[in-house]
Amino acid sequence: MRDDDPQLNVRDVETTRQPLRVIVDSRLETPLTAKVLDGGSVLIAGAVNYPEKADLLRSTGAEVLILPNAAGKVELKDLLAELARRGINEVHAEAGFKLNGSLLREGLVDELLLYLAPCLIGHEASGLFNLPELTSLAGKRLLNIRDVRQLGADIRIVARLAP
Repeated sequence: MRDDDPQLNVRDVETTRQPLRVIVDSRLETPLTAKVLDGGSVLIAGAVNYPEKADLLRSTGAEVLILPNAAGKVELKDLLAELARRGINEVHAEAGFKLNGSLLREGLVDELLLYLAPCLIGHEASGLFNLPELTSLAGKRLLNIRDVRQLGADIRIVARLAP
């Protein structure tokens, strides 16, 4: 969020409605100038109730929901249950390696939609998932590749976790 200031909306194709944009932000640190707060429905899920920060975010039109877990992070299962209660049955997560790892570790991922850009950024870059280091390949997670296609210069991979 802080690195690329995404809009998290549908662009470049005709649509009759925009999706609910959900930001997982444990400490309510979303900048008030963030593009995602410009128009449309936004839900910010936090873990710590900072009333002043929450009120500032609400002043932009965002809804703030506090759902803490024991580790002081957002309880992701409760967030998904709340989205389901609202009739939302499909969630696309555009996230960093920490949230991606949490979603995967907690068994909340059905399908991966991965994009491979034609560039190399080196081993110091953040990975896709914050997962424990493997001590042997026996601990690897297998994927079933469902689709691979080129979109512009990028490669899009759709995969499901193998049972």
